Amino acid sequence: MGGRTAGRRPLLSVDARGYGAADGRRQVAMQRGLIDLLDDSAEAAGLRRAAWQRQQSGDGEFAVLPADEPESVLIDDFVRALADRVADYNEDRRDEARMRLRLAIHNGVVEPAASGFAGAGAVVVGRLCDCAPAKALQDALPEAGLVVILSNRVYLDTVAQGHTSVRPARFRKVRVRVKEYRDDAWLHVPGADIRAVDLETAAETPPDRPGRTPDMPAQSAEVISNFHDRVTAEVIGMQVNHRG
Repeated sequence: MGGRTAGRRPLLSVDARGYGAADGRRQVAMQRGLIDLLDDSAEAAGLRRAAWQRQQSGDGEFAVLPADEPESVLIDDFVRALADRVADYNEDRRDEARMRLRLAIHNGVVEPAASGFAGAGAVVVGRLCDCAPAKALQDALPEAGLVVILSNRVYLDTVAQGHTSVRPARFRKVRVRVKEYRDDAWLHVPGADIRAVDLETAAETPPDRPGRTPDMPAQSAEVISNFHDRVTAEVIGMQVNHRG
């Protein structure tokens, strides 16, 4: 991104769950493991990782990709490669040593700033990665090494239009409300059918949860269930309000 010009770019935000609870040695291993996983997955997908503009945190990464990196490759090849590599990484590791990632994908406007990047796009992808529905899905599926959340724009432009091999039925629509951000988004777990997962129960936050104080508002985890086929509510154990 030359100069200080704002532009629309593919954006990624990745977060490794459990980093804050890990000791120093484990945090070092998680940082190295996360970078290796992203590097290897991008190479396997044919993406130009060296051209990504990256802003690392201890437990994650925000990346601004070249404008010509295709969203379809991110959603298909990169996500598939990352899911496979996370599964390999977690094999034979204890539960506390496993890598559990949230990956948000958006396409929005950003511009270089003094401490990284500014712009609505950077805010949106960060809100998506940190949203309550994605965390609730991790709670509901503790065996899942990767939870993906797409912005509504990316889903409608790429997935819904048939530009990926991942069918729209493999995604689940949720409503994200984080601070000032309000929009629909789409959850996906490679290799899993998440349409019947009870996210509302998983998203409930006990009042005595460590790190929470009474004046800290919880994120909203409104869930919208979209079923593409006929579903019997009694089988999946949840009430379905069909919207025609």
